[in-house]
Amino acid sequence: MEINKETIEKIRGLDEEQLRAAIAEVADALGATPQQKRRALNNAKLIRKKIMTSNENELRRQIGKISPEQRDEIARKLRL
Repeated sequence: MEINKETIEKIRGLDEEQLRAAIAEVADALGATPQQKRRALNNAKLIRKKIMTSNENELRRQIGKISPEQRDEIARKLRL
């Protein structure tokens, strides 16, 4: 999964329902427990704020913390 301006804008353009669905998909791809997934969904507004205020390099750094397989799974699930 490559983080570029187009990808960032696509993610930033998600409405509330789409963002929550994306968060659930990412949580599943990362192997989150049901409790972790629920916590992430409950923090959707904070996650949106982080996405909206992060620049391309910050997002790349965060994505770089997960395995290539997990990145590919996230990209597949989010159709990026």
